Amino acid sequence: MALPVLNAPTYELTLTSTGETIRYRPFLVKEEKILLMALESGDTNEMINAIKQIVSSCVITEINFDNIPLFDLQYIFLQLRSQSVGEVIQLRFKHPDDKNSKGETCDHIQDVEINIKNIKPEKLEGHTTKIQLTDDVGVVMKYPKFNFYNELSNVDESKDAFDAIFKIMSNSIEMIYRGEEVFYSEDHTNEEITEFLGSLNTKQFETIREFFQTMPNLRHEFDYNCDKCGCKEHVILTGIEDFFA
Repeated sequence: MALPVLNAPTYELTLTSTGETIRYRPFLVKEEKILLMALESGDTNEMINAIKQIVSSCVITEINFDNIPLFDLQYIFLQLRSQSVGEVIQLRFKHPDDKNSKGETCDHIQDVEINIKNIKPEKLEGHTTKIQLTDDVGVVMKYPKFNFYNELSNVDESKDAFDAIFKIMSNSIEMIYRGEEVFYSEDHTNEEITEFLGSLNTKQFETIREFFQTMPNLRHEFDYNCDKCGCKEHVILTGIEDFFA
């Protein structure tokens, strides 16, 4: 006789990037094990890959997870965690450099409970996917795919940073327009898109770069009071890693 199989409930959420409503189930013990192993490793990339694996197993709606933006993936996972384990997580914080706001030494570690149920990706003021470069020329952007996360997170002052930025930008342009003319990126080679980017002046280039700096991201701000010294600290959590630090 076959053992009974428990049916998991299903829930819905709306993706920030597209407005699409998807259905999902809570993650199970076998999937929670994947997350715990990734958390123990302390490796951000391993954690992100574990989240992708868990989300792809739990989302019932058919989605191409190679095309989903990272912030949507993180939001889905946060809702999965809320429905699977509970809405409240407990994080630990301490004063920067063990100094409170009065400049006094205080090495107390404060436990803070956070409700993650209503936390969703936020975009900064002025964010738009349509960017006007000149009076008649502009671009329409699309959010970087999950596969570009590593490149996006590794952009720094290294010698390869400029090439990485160019690659991310070129792969995130959905179309270029000039007046009524529209040039879809899928109809042009990477070399052509890169040549277009190379023709921009510094101000125009920075305008496109701002798209990535202001695009949606998991963000939560709050204050807490230290139980030991009573001083208030302001905390900003951004990205899934901060919520499970």
